[in-house]
Amino acid sequence: MAKAVRDIACGFFTGILILNQAPHVLGWFMLAATIIPLTDAGIVLGHGGTKGTAYGIHGVTAGVMLIISGLLLLG
Repeated sequence: MAKAVRDIACGFFTGILILNQAPHVLGWFMLAATIIPLTDAGIVLGHGGTKGTAYGIHGVTAGVMLIISGLLLLG
């Protein structure tokens, strides 16, 4: 339940920044939010989850977020 609330809140924050046409602010938000999937990967690994899950889901998500952040900040 806590994860769902966190994800919904992040979606609202992102939507607000998109609607306000604030690409640089959205880029900084996305960059800061990259800590979420990185931390999730650490939690998965720390609680006996597979490396495939940690890196395949959360690691890839963090990588995509970094790319998006860079594009928004450079754009």
